[in-house]
Amino acid sequence: MAICDDEYKIQFLMEDYLEQIFREYDIRKEIEVYSNGEEFCRQFEKNRFDLVFLDIELPGMNGVQIGRFIREQVRDEKVQIAYVSGNTGYALELFEFRPINFLVKPVQLGDIRHVVDKYLLLEGQDAEVFRYKKGADFFQIPMSDILYFTSRGRKVTIYKNDGEDEFYSTMEQVYSQVKGKRFLFVHKSYIVNAKYIKLLEYERVTLQNKTVIPISQSKRSEIRKQFLDMKKEER
Repeated sequence: MAICDDEYKIQFLMEDYLEQIFREYDIRKEIEVYSNGEEFCRQFEKNRFDLVFLDIELPGMNGVQIGRFIREQVRDEKVQIAYVSGNTGYALELFEFRPINFLVKPVQLGDIRHVVDKYLLLEGQDAEVFRYKKGADFFQIPMSDILYFTSRGRKVTIYKNDGEDEFYSTMEQVYSQVKGKRFLFVHKSYIVNAKYIKLLEYERVTLQNKTVIPISQSKRSEIRKQFLDMKKEER
């Protein structure tokens, strides 16, 4: 876990809030503190953090550039980013980096607690795995690493952050495992992880990797409702 902010007062305050919350929750977490983006990025490549409180208006490499470094250069989709700023005008610009939250200075204890609670919820979801069988062998992968499933006949292809794999099953059997885990059954041949949706339109979804997937006509209204409900739960 890390804090990256060039204001020492904010560093100390946020670190104190985090330590207080983790004591209450009886959780042990190491907290690293950085004052500039360049130093943070060097350390991030060596030691991936799971949650980062990131100031936007840093001297030199700012928070927007750091978010792009994390998501596009390092290609880390797991770290949760909570942006912090005294300026509220950045929200839309930061959307593509999928932040867990946007906090406005001065930060309060309740703000930090809300981020930690959400982080712990997502961390628990990331621990869930999808299981499948190929021949005599059984496999399991974290659901958080799955982008989407597609099928052709009895063969299902699973697309992951690190590649793809195939196994024999039906989409109904696949969905029975992932239902309620932030997956959307958008088409008879596609099941999508909502975590990786960049754009939801009436007829299709576009994923973060630019894959475009159709939404069945009969499912369009329901998929939109499910997706909006998921977004409400994140707040």
